[in-house]
This record gives sequence, C-alpha cells and structure tokens, in this order.
Amino acid sequence: MQAEILSIGDELLIGQVVNTNASVIAEQLGRIGISTRRVITVGDRKADIQQAIHLALSDSDLLLITGGLGPTHDDITKAAVGEMFNLGMEFNEQAYQNCLNIFERRGVKMPDSNRSQAEVFVGCTVFQNTKGTAPGMLLKSPTGYDGKYLVIMPGVPSEMQEMMRVSVIPYFAPLSNEFIKHTMLMTSGVGESRLAEFIGNEQEFLTEGSTLAYLPHSTGVRLRVSTRGRNQADVEQENASIVKTISARIQRFLYATDEMSIEEYIGKLLHERGLTIATAESCTGGLIAHRLTNVAGSSAYFKQSFVLYNNESKEHTLGVRRETLEKFGAVSEEVAQEMAARCLEKAGSDIAVASTGIAGPGGGSEAKPVGMLCVSIVTGEKLHHASKTRTLTFTKDRLRNKELFSQAALDLVRQLLMPTPD
Repeated sequence: MQAEILSIGDELLIGQVVNTNASVIAEQLGRIGISTRRVITVGDRKADIQQAIHLALSDSDLLLITGGLGPTHDDITKAAVGEMFNLGMEFNEQAYQNCLNIFERRGVKMPDSNRSQAEVFVGCTVFQNTKGTAPGMLLKSPTGYDGKYLVIMPGVPSEMQEMMRVSVIPYFAPLSNEFIKHTMLMTSGVGESRLAEFIGNEQEFLTEGSTLAYLPHSTGVRLRVSTRGRNQADVEQENASIVKTISARIQRFLYATDEMSIEEYIGKLLHERGLTIATAESCTGGLIAHRLTNVAGSSAYFKQSFVLYNNESKEHTLGVRRETLEKFGAVSEEVAQEMAARCLEKAGSDIAVASTGIAGPGGGSEAKPVGMLCVSIVTGEKLHHASKTRTLTFTKDRLRNKELFSQAALDLVRQLLMPTPD
C-alpha cells in the first residue's frame, strides 16, 4: 500500500509554520509497512485542494489530509472534499458533545460557529478528536476512485498525532501487506563522501528490497538502511545482514545503530564505566556542556564547566600561564591543552575537554583563519593520564562553527571512550 500526504494551509506556503505533520505521518505509516510516495502542500484554495486530491488518489492507495477543519472562513477542506465527491453532511452527536466538553473545561461558552465542526460527511467513518474540537473522517472508495482511501485530519499537530495513534494507524495496520524495517547508523568524525568511500559499492550487499540513504547533518552523518518485503522475518534478517556489513566497514566512525545523539552515547559510556567529565570552553561558549547536560541523568557523570571567553579569565580563573598565552596565542594547541589540564585539576574529573578557536565572522588571520578550532582532551589516573590535542578548520559562519566545534570536541571524547574492536 502506498500513501500520499496533503498538507493544507497558506501559513505553510509562506513559511510562517513548519510542516512537521507530514514527517510524523510518514514515519508512523512506515512502521506499519505503508510507504509514503509523495507529500503535497497547497494553500487555502478550493481548486488547488481538489486538484491535489485527484493527483494523489490517481497515483496512490491512501491519501491523508491535514488542515482546514476549523470553524473560520478560511477552513475550506470539508467544503472542497464535499463538493468534489458530491457528499452530503450529517450531524455527529459525539463530536458535538466532545466540542462542548472542551469549552466547558475552559470555562467559556462555545461559539455558534464551532457547531459546524460536528458536521461530518454522510456515511464516513468518524475519527473522534480526543485533543481538540474537529473530528477526523475516513472515506472509503470515494466516487471515481474505487478501492482508495481518503483520511481527513485536523492540522493542529497534537490533535493529528493523537488521531494517528488512536484511530488511523490501528485502522490501516491490518490492511498493510508489507513490512518495512529501518535501521539508523550514527556516525561522527567523517564526511559524507569519505564515508561513501569506506562503504564502497552498495550493490555488493544491498538486496532487491533494500536501500541505503546518506543523511548529513552538522552533528554527523546518519545512514538509513531500509528493507521492505512481505515476510517480516526475511525483512529483518536482510536488514540486519546489511547493517552488519556496513558497520564492519565504518567501525571507527560508527557509535550506534539506532537513533542516538553523540552526547547520549558518551553519557552511556561514562555512566557504565563510572567516569566523570568537565569542560573548559572559549569559542563554544558552554555549548559542549549544554549538549552533555541535555541528557537525562547527566549529573551522575558531569562535574563542572568553565566558560572562559578572554585571556584574563583563562589565566586568572583557570590558571593558564600568561607566557603560554603570549607565546602561542589564545587560539593554539598549547593553550587548549593547558585549559584541559587545569580544568581536570580544578573539577576533579576523570576527563576534561577544552575548546579555543575563532568562530567568526571576524578575528581571523592568514595563520589563524576564521573557523579554526583547537580542541584538547586530558584524562586522569583512571584513564592513564592520556592527552590528545587537535587543530581543525571549519566554515566562516559563526553559529554553524559553534555547532561544528562542539561536535568535534564531543567526537574526541567519543574516540577516547569507544571500546577497542576485537
């Protein structure tokens, strides 16, 4: 079974609202073996809505529409669908009572205009809205599209998501005749093209029903292995075999085979090994610490953070020697290494990571360009007093550099903690 998603609303076309509904719907459909063929976005114009419906139902088995079910003049989805298929309306008492209850809980009188939200198409299957006032509707084999399904849902994300979970997915799961298995491989410290070189010729290991997708991001490249078929056991076995092959080829960059951030992975290893960490940050402005402490339970392993944005604070707060700053400059491997060493002493942690660099857009030179990062990691007795420092150069965009700087620092921690392959 193939599906299409139609998102309706002028606010989506002018960029006022980000269309998160489509990605949520596609992800949930994929879990029950229904692939999404296309996502269409149109404004609040009846002709555009009807044209998009025709296109989708001509090409796919299932169309899911979100948006345009409110009580105001620009909510025209029901009118467009009703006119297209010559459908009458009927009053749904349960939807009306649900609407009344919502306003009563708010302590306000329900406007007369909301009564129209309880009107549904004659003969449709009604999906009650447990989070809002507009019910969803399902049309089976609408006129001219025999064997097709049309689902209409509210555009409010929380309402749509709950309706998908409670009504839509349970309805369509038994109708799906395919299984889809997605596995995410999370990597760090390598670019997309270099990663492709390590993986090599995909045709050597991809089966007929499988695909490999590269999903680059500032925090690393994610790989998605997708396998589809009619037998669940075969699908899972094929997917696992492909993942095993790829994992062996990119082992030094791979840290997880599920959706996990690098900070979550680091936190997991620190917790398992009973280790603690602290940070000393200049160019990242506390972002490394921010990411580490985004993980629930991080107080078990995160000790302290120092944000040192000028030479005076590096010297007087942390103890970096003035002669080191004067001889090598604030952005240097020598200063980064001293920052990490002093941080380790002051925080009493097992690991300290330090960053100093030039985020931009100004402040660079020929010798030390914008985007330059010096990052250092120093460890205590539990990790054999190790030390490692690197210099990297990234972009000229300040905010992007801060993200990339923090990722590079965390990747250095990842490399330190990763179990050694057998």
